Amino acid sequence: MNGVDASSVKEGEVNPDVAAGGERSAARSGWFMSSRFARMRPEEALFLMGFIPSSVVTIWANYHMYVSGIVSRKIQGGILRLLIATLLAATIPYLERYRVRPGGSKWVHEAAEFFRTILPFLLCIAVYTNLHDTVRFVNPHDIHDKLVAIEQWIFGGQPTVWAEAYITPARTEFFSFFYANFYLVAPSVVIVLWFSKKRPQARETLLGIILCFYTGYLLYIIFPAAPPRFYLQSLHMFTVDLHGGYIADFQRSLLEMMPNHAARAAFPSLHAGISCVSLYYAWRHCRWFFWILLTFVIGLLLSTVYLRHHYVVDLIAGAMLLPWIMWITPRVQRWWPGARAA
Repeated sequence: MNGVDASSVKEGEVNPDVAAGGERSAARSGWFMSSRFARMRPEEALFLMGFIPSSVVTIWANYHMYVSGIVSRKIQGGILRLLIATLLAATIPYLERYRVRPGGSKWVHEAAEFFRTILPFLLCIAVYTNLHDTVRFVNPHDIHDKLVAIEQWIFGGQPTVWAEAYITPARTEFFSFFYANFYLVAPSVVIVLWFSKKRPQARETLLGIILCFYTGYLLYIIFPAAPPRFYLQSLHMFTVDLHGGYIADFQRSLLEMMPNHAARAAFPSLHAGISCVSLYYAWRHCRWFFWILLTFVIGLLLSTVYLRHHYVVDLIAGAMLLPWIMWITPRVQRWWPGARAA
């Protein structure tokens, strides 16, 4: 023990080695707690941890596509999205300055606080848009064939294929409407709580939703899987096309911009994960809104199967993220200095 005999330390005395180690540990902990990184809100720190590696992958993907002679608007557009996300993130110190500035307009303070709170959600989506199409550059070992095998084992067939029996233009437009509402469902509880003057609950809900997003992003990389509209289509399992109206056509035009069937963001379904997390916080903090949100969530989840965006096992896996979010979110809030300061 560095020359100190444990038996020579009298009762009530402090072992010098233990004391020194404790001081070093406390110093390291103190540095972290006072560092600029730790002073960020946790949802902002999560963005930074996700944005840096996703930026590296996006740049690498652009280089790979360039040397391969492949033109990809989606992946090439990733550089522009990185720039926009960087500029948005750069506004956070200015928003914080206006938020805490003494005096001035109350409306300006309120607006700065709201945008400071909701901005990490927008930045989280920016990470997703690049990750969605570049997962295969990180992990090329797809698992969609295994998901199809699991569906076959559970259901004796493919629910997305069975849905063909119910396809009509009117239903396609109906479900396209619900599918388009996902990016309204995700922040809806936060916004309702915020304008109900329940600011701490709004921040807690936002943190839970963002933790769910980033957990899903990590699982996308570990379990890359193409959605049914790509994989099952490649197996010629669909015989009916999805034709709808203006909403369906608009969504189709967006999907057609996706290069080389690159999407690897099926498992787990964040449509299910985020929806379940949103319902959980709505039930806890604004129960009147829970019943409104539930209608949109049911339509959204059914639309993911009808429109061939997800396997049913994706939805099950996404819903299973809820216990993890219920466990981790309050612990992050208690432990992270930036969460306590906010």
